[in-house]
Amino acid sequence: MDWPPLQEQLAGMIIPFWMMYYSAGYLLRNMYKTYIQERNFPTPSNFSQIKDTSFSEFWAWLTAPVASQEPPSGSALLIPGIIAQAKGVVLDIGPGSGAQIEFFKNLPAIKKIYGAEPSTGLHSALRERIAEAGLTDKYHVLPCPAEKKAILLNLAKAGVNTQSEELFDTVICLRVLCSVPKQEAAARELYSMLKPGGQLLIVEHVRNPWRNGGSLLARVAQIIYHFLGWPFFLGGCEMNRNTKATLEKIGDWESMDIKTSFGWSVLPWLNGRLVKKR
Repeated sequence: MDWPPLQEQLAGMIIPFWMMYYSAGYLLRNMYKTYIQERNFPTPSNFSQIKDTSFSEFWAWLTAPVASQEPPSGSALLIPGIIAQAKGVVLDIGPGSGAQIEFFKNLPAIKKIYGAEPSTGLHSALRERIAEAGLTDKYHVLPCPAEKKAILLNLAKAGVNTQSEELFDTVICLRVLCSVPKQEAAARELYSMLKPGGQLLIVEHVRNPWRNGGSLLARVAQIIYHFLGWPFFLGGCEMNRNTKATLEKIGDWESMDIKTSFGWSVLPWLNGRLVKKR
């Protein structure tokens, strides 16, 4: 993919700043409401709750559907083609407010979809988009994080036979491996839940590969944004993760068809398909 003009590259590097700015606005508004208007005493517990609620509200706003004449860019350009490869019983990790749900429509190769989303504040918007896509009978929301124990427990509650842990033909990770607390451990658990021959489909932003076709300027910008508090304001998201290296070592893959797109960007995207050895 060709690099855009330098002016466009520089403009793109400001996008994370605006994301932090708007996320901070939601946080400050909810802090003011809780601590000033409602006169609650600040505690680590209620601050954590405020922080989670604020990020959920920000993310729902950021990913809300809008009418636009602009062509998709970044991860939005990659996601439809990745989802189109899904088949069988699917585990969708961290669907959030459901920005990608519409792309699951009209995919007859899919039997069932289970979406593991821990942020219950996003469930209302997620279920609304599931209904709008006509997927109510096919897409089931699991109120849990990307942890095998929690996923299996919630599947069992939903009536799924979990005697075998290799349950899924497809696991989908779209913009989530950047924020799971222990990426390698989480990825290993997802690998273990794939059937032999099952596929992992990913679109994940990663550390800029500036030594291998990326941008040194973008890598420096990533470091600066982390220093300014990117993980704090963006729900624990990390810009510095080498997700490709993690995926290469978590299991035995039959094939790995993955690449990094938008190497000029502060948010380069690792995307593609990995197939578990049969």
